[in-house]
Amino acid sequence: MNRTRTTVAAIFSAAAFSAVALTAAPAAQADDASTDTCGTQQAQLDRAQAKYAELQEKFAAHPTTKNKKAKKAQAQRVARAQARLDKCEAGSTDS
Repeated sequence: MNRTRTTVAAIFSAAAFSAVALTAAPAAQADDASTDTCGTQQAQLDRAQAKYAELQEKFAAHPTTKNKKAKKAQAQRVARAQARLDKCEAGSTDS
């Protein structure tokens, strides 16, 4: 019985400590997260634009329906990435 109580107490203490540590860490790094997120969004936009340019070059010689759909899909990815970046930058300037 004593060993069971010790084990339960140890598990409970570890869980409580983990919960406190996990909630304190994001609060301490909240300022760094916003700039890092915008950097990530910028990197995603750059990759999407590079892929779109690559598709335009690759498919210029052979315009098929499948190629047109692929370019259209990539253009939408670029637009969404740009929207995410704009939203991120707008959010970081408001703070």
